[in-house]
Amino acid sequence: MMKKLFALLLAAVMLLGAGATALAAEPADYDVRATDSSKTNSLTVGMFAGEGLKNGRLELTYPEGLTLVSARGTLDAEAGITDLDASKSGTVHFAWAAYAAQKEGTQLLQLTFRGQHGKSYELTLTETETGKQAKYQLAFDFRFADVMDENAWYYDAVYAAYDAGLMNGVGEGLFAPNATLDRATLATVLYREAGESAAKGTASFTDIAEGQWYTDAVNWAAEQGVVNGYPDGTFRPEAPITRQEMATMLYRYWKLRGGKYTAKDDVLAGYQDRGEVADWALEAMSWTVQSGIIVGMTPTTLNPAGGATRAQVALVLVNYLKLN
Repeated sequence: MMKKLFALLLAAVMLLGAGATALAAEPADYDVRATDSSKTNSLTVGMFAGEGLKNGRLELTYPEGLTLVSARGTLDAEAGITDLDASKSGTVHFAWAAYAAQKEGTQLLQLTFRGQHGKSYELTLTETETGKQAKYQLAFDFRFADVMDENAWYYDAVYAAYDAGLMNGVGEGLFAPNATLDRATLATVLYREAGESAAKGTASFTDIAEGQWYTDAVNWAAEQGVVNGYPDGTFRPEAPITRQEMATMLYRYWKLRGGKYTAKDDVLAGYQDRGEVADWALEAMSWTVQSGIIVGMTPTTLNPAGGATRAQVALVLVNYLKLN
């Protein structure tokens, strides 16, 4: 009964704006942490108490460009009471009173913001009673403007491939997930994964000129046996890559890195379009399906001659990295 009465009186003091005696902060010791934003379009900030902190009153200000999505006090009701006001854009007022000194790392406040990815914002935390200030940088990971839907099947794969340094965008902040990848780009992706080793010579492809963004990658891939050209002596760097070409290049690269493949029974037998797989791609397609790197376009079709989109390639690369 006494504890309940104390809590009610303390709540009344806080909500009416108590003076320094009731809410004088202990020596300021706060820890402000932001969660990793690599898997989400929002960023959550938590404020944690230092050892022995009991009561406090704070003002947090954030700049234009940030949107406060949610704010809540996280101190357990059994441990104390809180007063939170986030009604005014750009400012959050927060006060709390604990029944006992808090353990270090006790979370007091949780805020979730949305901002522009690739940018950093400055938060200012002011201790109301003392006027002491601390500033924190809130940095959002880069995001492609056309890959913002967290529910898209390729969302995680695109950023995993990007974070691994394997795939970049197409410029102007875009990834173009539904665009078909070209042959030169996949050669470049594997070249990056290999550490961009210099080729000892140059490929004999008639359409690979010196000084192009893909020249070194294609020369390296040809030298290592990862890619072949066409009978007319061309490589066709800008030609859309097919799913079976993608599988073959990746399979050759995997063998180059020491991978060995033992075929089970015909793993492609259940696909209606197995007969459309070219002879030169049959082993590679079997390896990718058996390894779980490539799945069918549907449960019964592979579409081996169809173009591979940039999002599909990102997923294949992420699945490949899991093998190693």
